[in-house]
Amino acid sequence: MSEDRPATDTSPEAEELQFAVWRQMTPAQKYAAFRRLQAMADAFATAGIRRRYPQADEREVLLRRIALHLDRDTMVRCYGFDPQAQ
Repeated sequence: MSEDRPATDTSPEAEELQFAVWRQMTPAQKYAAFRRLQAMADAFATAGIRRRYPQADEREVLLRRIALHLDRDTMVRCYGFDPQAQ
């Protein structure tokens, strides 16, 4: 983090070590790390949806994942799915 917004959950030494690691990574390595984190976030989101809606089929799970990023009106208009009505 920058000096004007220090991390509250990370020691300055650990933070500097993380920055050093990032500085040594190539853009391709940074992108690969980002993709792994994104896949993990998607897996957590999907698991949460499956836990809340155990009867949901694959399509409903997908639509509910999309609904995490779009507002209700857009979901209804574009996908014909109202995440609040189900």
